[in-house]
Amino acid sequence: MQTLYKRSSVIGCFALLLAIVIGAAFITKRQLDIQVRTAVSVIHTRQVLLQLSQTESLLKDAETGQRGYLYTGKKEYLAPYHLAVSNVDSHIDALAKLTADNPEQRARIVSLRNQTRAKLAELAETIRIYESGSKDKARDLVIADSGLVYMNNIRAIVSAMEDTEETLESTRQAQYRKSIRLTTTCIFLTSILAALGLVLLAYYIIREINLREAHSKDIRTREEWFRVTLTSIGDAVIATDQNGNVTFLNPTAEDLTGITTAAAIGRNIVEVFPIFNETTFEPVDNPVAKVIQQGRAMGLANHTVLRKPDGSLTPIDDSAAPIRDDSGNLIGVVLVFRDITNNRKTDDILRKTEKLAAAARLAATVAHEINNPLEAIVNLIYISKAESGLPPQVRNQLVQAEHELERVAHITRQTLGFYRDSNAPESVQLESLIESVFRLYENKLKSKKITVERHFGKCPHIQAVQGEIKQVVSNLISNAADAVAFNGTISVTLECIEQVDGTIVQLKIEDNGPGIPKEIEGRIFEPFFTTKQDVGTGLGLWVTKEIIERHNGSIHAGSRLDGSSGAAFTIALPAGSNGHLDGRNIQRQGAAQIEHP
Repeated sequence: MQTLYKRSSVIGCFALLLAIVIGAAFITKRQLDIQVRTAVSVIHTRQVLLQLSQTESLLKDAETGQRGYLYTGKKEYLAPYHLAVSNVDSHIDALAKLTADNPEQRARIVSLRNQTRAKLAELAETIRIYESGSKDKARDLVIADSGLVYMNNIRAIVSAMEDTEETLESTRQAQYRKSIRLTTTCIFLTSILAALGLVLLAYYIIREINLREAHSKDIRTREEWFRVTLTSIGDAVIATDQNGNVTFLNPTAEDLTGITTAAAIGRNIVEVFPIFNETTFEPVDNPVAKVIQQGRAMGLANHTVLRKPDGSLTPIDDSAAPIRDDSGNLIGVVLVFRDITNNRKTDDILRKTEKLAAAARLAATVAHEINNPLEAIVNLIYISKAESGLPPQVRNQLVQAEHELERVAHITRQTLGFYRDSNAPESVQLESLIESVFRLYENKLKSKKITVERHFGKCPHIQAVQGEIKQVVSNLISNAADAVAFNGTISVTLECIEQVDGTIVQLKIEDNGPGIPKEIEGRIFEPFFTTKQDVGTGLGLWVTKEIIERHNGSIHAGSRLDGSSGAAFTIALPAGSNGHLDGRNIQRQGAAQIEHP
């Protein structure tokens, strides 16, 4: 009841102030209209006075010009007379139009017009008599009183009309000043009353605000406690009202959704929290909507991802629960979710570890089984080389086969010993090693008409296990040959780079194939990851990276630096027996050789 009384009092005060302002506005508008009409009337009166003055002046000038002509005989003295004859009627017409609403002035206009015509006729008659040769008669006519009588009549009429207009002007000016005083008084009174009312209302409102502030202090304290608690939670939290519109986001939720609290407040949860199936990319039912419909806590299905405004997807796990008031009515929903990317990565690493362990056991078994046949093949090649009369080309091919069998044997020994090499590093000349790999793939390169570009600078030898480095170069050359199209190009650059901590030998292998898509550049060296779905195992580049890192080197995969299509693999190895290498500096130098196989 007291609240209703307070509201009625406030509404009544505002209504009274509004009535005062509207009344003052009405009075001010009425007085302004009076002032405008009075000002227009004053201007009208002054226009009448101006026309009267101009009419009288024209007639005086005409009379002066006529007398000058009669006494001198010079035509130029008649200019004022002719001007009056041509213009005086227009001025009298203007006076008649301006005084059309005044009967007294209209009657005077008729007399003025008649007297003006009589005066002009008298002037014209004297000029005519003078021009006929009767100069004395014309002068006698001027000396007569007829012209003077006409002018006196005209002056009397003009004077009477001026007196009437001046009287009207004085009356209107007085009315205008009275209206100004009334308007000023109305504005001052209204302003004082409005200011007094606003002061009273301000006092009342401030008092009510203080009371409300005192009553809501405890509520704000509890709300702040809950806000700080939700903000400090490590999981993402989103709260909505009973319609599913967002009311709160904590910083973690802002980070995962990519939307700030200011931008999210008031928007529907579906817009702020768009979720999809990770496999089918179909929209997933929002848990908030389910909670609103069913009134109980809900969890999220597996394999659900959250899409940010930039299009990136984040795997999440969440749950939603209803928020109820003291009466048990649902007033909102709280959604708690978390980023499970690290969990996915951990699971993925565990799966890959298991696969690698299985692959290692299988590889060890295979290596053990093929080791004896390899030794038999090596012996057979040795015996074949000892045969006399072998063509040089066949002998060279047997030597090449023997080298490759040695590399296979080395790989089997690595597999059996889990990469504990029995071979010690030796001095390796990369240029000769690269050429031996090209000879190995000579037929493959010729069959696809691949152009090989060599850019070999003068570089020192490196300390490495030659079989392993040859395996690295072989993997990269083979991949490049598979990637390029018919008549493609493979470019091999070998150069030496001087750094503060030592000399680096850099090998770059480029091709003009389709290149490596940006989205898979980060996974290209992962085990079991391959783009060759039919023939690839996904281990070649992984093994390559492992070999290079064991030699204190680095390998980088990316696009060609010149902007053309194709892939580029850059290997950096320290010259000599030791050294640390980051592999990020890239320079180009050395002579160029081009071969068209």
